[in-house]
Amino acid sequence: MHICMVVFTDIRYDYRVFREATSLAQAGHRVTVISSAFGPSSPAGWSGIDVRLLPVDRARSLRLLYPLFWRAASAAAVAVHADAYHAHDLDALLPAAWAARTVRAPLVYDSHELFTEQASVVTRPWVRAFWVLLESRLIRRARRVLTVCDSIARHLERRYGLRRVEVVRNTPLYRAPLTSSLLRHELGLTSRQDVVLYQGGFLAGNGLVEQIEASAAFGEAVLVLMGSGPREAELRRLVRARGLDERVRFVPRVPFEKLHAYTCSADLGLCLFNRTGLSSYYSLPNKLFEYLMAGLPVVGSDFPEIAAVLRQGPCGEVVPPADPQALAHTVRLLLADTARRQAYRNAALQLAQEYNWQKEAVRLLAMYEEL
Repeated sequence: MHICMVVFTDIRYDYRVFREATSLAQAGHRVTVISSAFGPSSPAGWSGIDVRLLPVDRARSLRLLYPLFWRAASAAAVAVHADAYHAHDLDALLPAAWAARTVRAPLVYDSHELFTEQASVVTRPWVRAFWVLLESRLIRRARRVLTVCDSIARHLERRYGLRRVEVVRNTPLYRAPLTSSLLRHELGLTSRQDVVLYQGGFLAGNGLVEQIEASAAFGEAVLVLMGSGPREAELRRLVRARGLDERVRFVPRVPFEKLHAYTCSADLGLCLFNRTGLSSYYSLPNKLFEYLMAGLPVVGSDFPEIAAVLRQGPCGEVVPPADPQALAHTVRLLLADTARRQAYRNAALQLAQEYNWQKEAVRLLAMYEEL
């Protein structure tokens, strides 16, 4: 089967797109990925996949950028004349749906999150109304709908009257834990300084302000914020204003093929989101499973999906994400309790045997076999 994936985000850092595309290609499918271009050339590591990058002007506002991308992506997707079209998230659904209808091929909608319930959308009624209308018009055209966790699947089924939404979790390829000191080496830290790691986007609703404020009471530990995003300048100003330059360190986003070694060099992982909408409340992000695979105890938001995994081990603690004092208290307790940290590490590594892409890929491939 020839599968055409349509993506708006930066595929250099979208590990879900990469995993799905490579798994399908390795199973014998022909895969074409149409994506907006965030760099001058195709990203490394996508051998065996036909990647077609559409140049876009990142200086434009999204109100102009989305229509331009949709027009170019629709034409490119139709020209592929694939056997199936796979839309990665709502902002890629329109061109994929258009191509699928034009070519008369099945449409697959891969909802990476509750797009219409994101922090950047829920506070803007007219913007949210547009996305809700678009999703409601197009989702029923999809032959298959899949998402990242049970809570989002059930929500989509209720909202749109869908019979079944498949769950394919956002888990990494299984890798054994590494002995790594990358973060300590790059930041000039001593072996006595514990590393408390947040990795991911610097976005509204990711609890980063609360994590920075809590870090003042982490003791000797250093909070490392590894990633990038539109709030980075604001967060750096907050760190300077609080006098926390030595307590909070920033590390640029790294490609996913290098991420595991960085994660393994930390001592504790943070998986915290504020409840800015149902998307954050139901979230089950990549970073949680990356921490488990590195053997890191995790402090996470007391939200349904995150808490269920952490309590399954147990491999971590849950806290109210908007409470810096509760976070600081929990981090200090964990860092001081060597026995508990080791028990959580053992449980995390055990859970990583269950939550990995090799297991999730089976569901994706079975779905395409049904198509």
